[in-house]
Amino acid sequence: MNRVLIIEDETATAEAVKEALALDDISADIASDGESGLEKLKSNNYDLILLDLKMPGLSGDEVLSEIRKQDPFIDVIIYTNYTEFADIKKLANIGIDGYINKGPKADLAELISAIKEKIAPLNDETISALLKDIPNAEE
Repeated sequence: MNRVLIIEDETATAEAVKEALALDDISADIASDGESGLEKLKSNNYDLILLDLKMPGLSGDEVLSEIRKQDPFIDVIIYTNYTEFADIKKLANIGIDGYINKGPKADLAELISAIKEKIAPLNDETISALLKDIPNAEE
């Protein structure tokens, strides 16, 4: 089962995302601030992190920098209302794998789809097609 860490200070938002992920058999843990998110990352294995930018304590960019020190390869999707271009550019330079605005027009299905695409980029049909093209070693 895939596992996601949601670092989000808005409890209702985090719970809604967690419940939506569960419908697709994706397990999720919630951290309400950056410090607790980093602690969870130290003690658990995750396939992806969903990260808010504006939280109490550490800011999202500070958390992202620490995530990259702990695990430079884990996928991180920024999920925030904050849309300042300079800040998004800074985050891109630190290393994000996606950005989704969670504003009033946010689409939860779009978010779940983006997460699923990152944690399982190859569906069964694509895998079967790739395997079909591999020559049989016994021939």
